[in-house]
Amino acid sequence: MLFILGIFIFVGVLETITPHLTRKTIVFGVSIPEPYVQHQQLRIFKKHYSMFVGSIAAAFLLGQILLLFTSIQEEKFVLLSLILLYVMLLISAGLYMFYHLKTKKLKKQENWEAHVKTVYVTDLSIRDRDEVLSPTFFTLPIIITLALITFTYMNYSSIPDVFATHWNAAGEVDAWTEKTWLSVIELPLMLLGLQISFFIMSKGMKSAKIQLSAQDKEASANRELKQRKYGSWYLVAINFSLTILFVVSHYTTVILEGQTVPYFFPLFIVFNVIILGGLILLIWKFNKSNERFDDLHTNETAVADDRYWKWGILYINKNDPSLLVQKKFGVGWTLNLANKWSYIILFVIFLPILLTIFQ
Repeated sequence: MLFILGIFIFVGVLETITPHLTRKTIVFGVSIPEPYVQHQQLRIFKKHYSMFVGSIAAAFLLGQILLLFTSIQEEKFVLLSLILLYVMLLISAGLYMFYHLKTKKLKKQENWEAHVKTVYVTDLSIRDRDEVLSPTFFTLPIIITLALITFTYMNYSSIPDVFATHWNAAGEVDAWTEKTWLSVIELPLMLLGLQISFFIMSKGMKSAKIQLSAQDKEASANRELKQRKYGSWYLVAINFSLTILFVVSHYTTVILEGQTVPYFFPLFIVFNVIILGGLILLIWKFNKSNERFDDLHTNETAVADDRYWKWGILYINKNDPSLLVQKKFGVGWTLNLANKWSYIILFVIFLPILLTIFQ
């Protein structure tokens, strides 16, 4: 129960501070001309969003804590916590859209773009300083998973006709699966799909377009390089953590006939500590490298790309060869849906899941 509360607190805090993590020239998915990034109304929008989401998260958390002092069963507590988590995410998404529209309206009403000089800012030498990790780091987990699949089929005859695939909170088996040529590699197959996607994303991260500031090109270049560097490190951490977790789960469940329970949960805790701790570190690094715009010296701003964004969430630009672009709300990258590789990634991720569901 305490672990579930920890996840809820982390997500609640992350949702609350998200508007303050995004690049200063992006507010609720809307590109802001650089001379207006310190606009008072924009600060108020961010403050109100954080207050609303933070208050809701605090109220939900208080309700969960009070439930701990009741006789509620753990399964019901977990289910209720997940429901509250999804409700909080829906509310924050609704507030995002509300302030996205208000920001667009403010930008249009005050006609900011008519009062600034739009310029194209480029520096071809920046890519020579790129420190994104080598594809080798993403290839090794794929080799491990392929070896696991091969090993599983080599031992297919020794796998029981029915094996455990799920346990309840008490550590008791509550779901079984019949042995088939597909069921025995469900976990490795899903893992392989994720690993291939990570490999493609690492390539896309390295080739993603670099967005520079007109006010301080060097500071924005430093931000771009650091976000690529630490973003690739975090992706590798997720990749190897998932590989270890899935390999151990598969080996002990299928090959060793359901012996996962004694030590899988501690391993799961370690996995979450790595993922959540890494995300906190990533956010700190990203925020630290952001431009400050404390001293605006010109009336120039870099070219905006709002016309290629839908609601500030979906990026669709057939003229941009980039596979990944930085999100306009939050931390990280999103897919360019005009790039065919985006759909290959989505297909690779969801195919194993669909095969599992409809087998």
